[in-house]
Amino acid sequence: MVPLKDDAVAKGPTLVITLLLTSGARHPFKLDGKYLHKRNVEVEENNPYNLSVYKLKELILREWRDEWESKPASPSSIRLISFGKLLDDKAALRDARLSDDSANVLHMTIKPQDFIEEDDGGKAAKASFASAAHPEQRSPGCRCVIL
Repeated sequence: MVPLKDDAVAKGPTLVITLLLTSGARHPFKLDGKYLHKRNVEVEENNPYNLSVYKLKELILREWRDEWESKPASPSSIRLISFGKLLDDKAALRDARLSDDSANVLHMTIKPQDFIEEDDGGKAAKASFASAAHPEQRSPGCRCVIL
């Protein structure tokens, strides 16, 4: 990594995010070249809008505060919601249509631990238990009741 001069780091866009927690607490984040450089985050053109949603979650996890909910085990346990839409981990922040001239409110929730365990092991279990050959046996899966 080539060291950047202070003025080169200071140039470029600034992304202002306000995390809104389920408790109602708010936490502002100001992402700019200086913030990213200080945390050794390399991103194209030093532009915070080029960050992936997952990388933003990693930054949030690094700066987790004690007064927030219990700290999740990994960034994938964090959910970020903008204008009612769950942000995809692989997408760049520029795809979320965030404003560059005002603060952007992102709702942050944490996946419950039992939900995470279901995501990890539940899919394999469903595939191994579901069987069309023995319909009388109960198997995990979805069931709908139409009244």
